[in-house]
Amino acid sequence: MQFILNPIIKNGLFLFYVLLAIISFIFTFREKVYHKSVMDKTSTQVSGYFDKKISGAANFIHLRQDNELLQNENAQLRKELELMKGEISAFDTVKKTFSNLEFHQTYSFIPVEIINNSVMKSNNMITINKGSRQGIEKGMGVISGNGVIGYVYKTSPNYSRVMSTLNKNTRITAQIKNNEYFGTLTWNGKDPRFAQLNEIPKYIEVSKGDTIETDGKSSSLPGGIMIGTVASAKIDEISGELNIQVRLKEDFGRLHYAQVVMNLEKNEIEQLEKSDSIAAHAQL
Repeated sequence: MQFILNPIIKNGLFLFYVLLAIISFIFTFREKVYHKSVMDKTSTQVSGYFDKKISGAANFIHLRQDNELLQNENAQLRKELELMKGEISAFDTVKKTFSNLEFHQTYSFIPVEIINNSVMKSNNMITINKGSRQGIEKGMGVISGNGVIGYVYKTSPNYSRVMSTLNKNTRITAQIKNNEYFGTLTWNGKDPRFAQLNEIPKYIEVSKGDTIETDGKSSSLPGGIMIGTVASAKIDEISGELNIQVRLKEDFGRLHYAQVVMNLEKNEIEQLEKSDSIAAHAQL
C-alpha cells in the first residue's frame, strides 16, 4: 500500500494542479456556449470515428455470413425466374393461364463458394465447397450471375471439381440471341477474356455486340443464360463456317461465388433417350 501512496505524496502539488485544471475546464465548457459547442462537436467526431471503426470490424466479421445469405437469395430468385419462363412459354403455346406453375419449374440451384480457381492454364479447373452430400453430381452445369462457369467433373462428399469454361475440353451449346442459330462454344487456351463460337453457317448475319447465350438444349443448363457478346466474326477458310470471338461477361479471375444447376427432370429425359438405343438394338 505504501508504494502506492509514496508517488501521490511526492507529487501532491502537481496532482492538485491537474485536478484544478480539470475542474476549470469542466466549468468553462459547461458555462460558455462557444466552448460547449466545440466540445460537443469534438466528442461527436471522436465517437463517430470509433463507431465507424467498430461497425467496419463487425461488418467484416459478418461478411461471409452475408455473402452466403445473398447467394441463397440469388438461387431462389433464379429458381423463380425459371418458373416464370415456364409459365410464359406455356402461355404462348396454349393461350391460357395455368394453376400449377410448379409443373413448369425444371431447375433448382445450389449456391456454392469457389475455394480454388485457375485461369492461366490450358485446362483450367475450379474447386467448389459442396459435393455429393449436398446433391451435386457429375455433369451438372455451374453458372454465376454473369454466365456459364463450366460443368461438374467429379465430386467428393463435401467438395466438387468443375471443368471451367476456360478449359480446352469444355463444350457448351450456345446460340446467337437475335436469330437463335446455335453452335458450340469452346476455348482455345489463349486469352481468358474470350471464347470461340463455332459451327455457325457463314451466311448468318452476326454483328459486333450481339448477345451469346445458352440455348436450353443441354440437360445441364437452362436456356437464356448470357455467356458474353460478339467481339468479332470471320469466315474460317478451312471449314467455311463462321469463327466468332465471344467476349465473356464473367471475369474468371475475380470469381468467388457460383450456383450449381440441378435439372429436376434430367433422369426422366435420360431414361427416355436411353430407350432409343435399346429400341435400335432390338431391331438389329
